[in-house]
Amino acid sequence: MPRTITRPKAVRLTTAVIALAALTGTALSSAPAGAAPAAATATQVRAAAMAWPTLKAGAKGPEVAALQHLLTARGHSLPADGAFGSATTRAVKAFQRAQKLTADGIVGSGTWSKLVPTLREGTRGSAVKALQTLLKARGQAVTVDGAFSAAVTAKVKAFQKARGLTADGIVGRRTWAALLATGAGAPSGNRAALAKQILNTGGISLATVHPGGRHAGSTAKQNIIDTANGKGALTSPWSDKPNRRVALDTRMLNGLLKLRTQYGYRISVSEIVGGDHSKNSKHYAGLGFDINYINGRHVGDRAPHQALMAACRKLGAKEVLGPGNAGHSRHVHCAWPR
Repeated sequence: MPRTITRPKAVRLTTAVIALAALTGTALSSAPAGAAPAAATATQVRAAAMAWPTLKAGAKGPEVAALQHLLTARGHSLPADGAFGSATTRAVKAFQRAQKLTADGIVGSGTWSKLVPTLREGTRGSAVKALQTLLKARGQAVTVDGAFSAAVTAKVKAFQKARGLTADGIVGRRTWAALLATGAGAPSGNRAALAKQILNTGGISLATVHPGGRHAGSTAKQNIIDTANGKGALTSPWSDKPNRRVALDTRMLNGLLKLRTQYGYRISVSEIVGGDHSKNSKHYAGLGFDINYINGRHVGDRAPHQALMAACRKLGAKEVLGPGNAGHSRHVHCAWPR
């Protein structure tokens, strides 16, 4: 929750420049929703493009069921019960040995990339069941029957479009990675994977400057890039808790992602950990984010802020503020409990 305080001369000048940009239509505080990454971070974003989950013995869920279908498709027959037990470990190790990978029974990016095939309409078999299992887990109404029909193609295209992928209905590595690293399964406890998915999802713009100061290391975009790279997000030097590294809460990251993937909002995030907020703000604990644009409209200028605020509450946010709340006439603040 930003507050108004007196700033040093240099910061006031920066604020004036931003205000002038607003008058002239120049976007400084965040890129338009779905815009291409800035050149300075393009390499980092490309590296984060495929956020494969890591699965090992003891894991459970639709990602494990999909793994079991894929192993069956590769000749290692398994029941798709969604439980990573000893039989699944043996099958993974056998597959890894056949592919000349480290046979440790842990399914990471190297194993996934060898395991997933390219699927398209007309394909049949266990690999299609893996696809259908993941689509169903991501909220798509599909039957797990192993037949890649026109209806499945439509569901794949809808999923690809929501994730900012090429919506061609063909399931290649990027689509597999997005399916595996999205939702309530593997990434929910993995902040790096969630951050990578946010970077790779069209329709989520992250600010590259602050409304009230200049510090590239603590912008919303850099906060997510640092998290994707396994580092904490950085607070701004002029804040109440300056220059601190903060672990972003996975519930908050998941909520931010689902505002796009589940609710369909195109959003611009103005601040996460950076910026200046009230002394005990949940921003400083990595629990909150601020949104200043919804579906291309500024909050306070006919943007659907009330519906988005309701969505934040459904996603678990307990501190949800916007127009009508003091200090929030131009942005929505969503924060999760400690």
